[in-house]
Amino acid sequence: MTDGQFIRQLTKDDWEAFEVLDQASFPDDRIIEKFYMLRIENEGCFGLFANDQLVGQLIIALFGDDAGHIGRVAVAPEYRGEGYGSVLMKYAIEWFKQRGGVNTIHLYTPQDNYTAQGLYKKFGFAVAGTTWHHIVPRSSLNPTGRYTCQEIREDEIERVGEKYPALPAGQIRRFLTDERFHVMTLKDNNGDIIGACRFTPGFPGCFPYLMDTPEAFDDFLAGLEPFSLPKFDHVRITYTDMPEVAKMCDARGYTLHHKLFKLTLTLTQ
Repeated sequence: MTDGQFIRQLTKDDWEAFEVLDQASFPDDRIIEKFYMLRIENEGCFGLFANDQLVGQLIIALFGDDAGHIGRVAVAPEYRGEGYGSVLMKYAIEWFKQRGGVNTIHLYTPQDNYTAQGLYKKFGFAVAGTTWHHIVPRSSLNPTGRYTCQEIREDEIERVGEKYPALPAGQIRRFLTDERFHVMTLKDNNGDIIGACRFTPGFPGCFPYLMDTPEAFDDFLAGLEPFSLPKFDHVRITYTDMPEVAKMCDARGYTLHHKLFKLTLTLTQ
């Protein structure tokens, strides 16, 4: 970084500047003030400053027991093209290396955001999957009653983590300490777990959304309704490498909010 540039953990006093930057960068998925205040209580919510102006944001977190997740990298529109994205990426990668035990880092980026993809690939990230984000109206659901959705039990955490690598046990426990989230399981009539998700009532959405068979789709989402906030008439689902679910959502006419690439980087310590 050059003179006048620095990165630091964001604080409550940065909210107004953060809100402007976040709105410009993620107008459809901006972070509201309540969740910003919760987020800054933990490590990994950083701002890039140039001459005391907030010019970029970086939100990162440990994921599971041996991975890292980059949630947001953004530079204010008027400062783009000046190398600030690379400054943030270098900082993120080094931050994960310093934690020790982190073997991989992953992130998600829109398929048509070629500028972001170029930045990530510059640092060694490679495409590892395709992710869809659909908006599902609750009125479209026709549950069969063959599957049951419920909050995860303590004695199920390890089993779910082993079955679904995208939702490792260590990360499930981390989610369960955060009041924004529920971790849900889906079971068939034999009591076998055939799906799991992290559900965020205030979004409202499931990410990751994991399911063994598309036929359980309606039961899974209908089962989330008791945990939802009443003002929403839809559920957002974000899932990776389940093309049969994507095909079904398209056939039903659900809105595709975005289609993403999942990118991963293997760290060399």
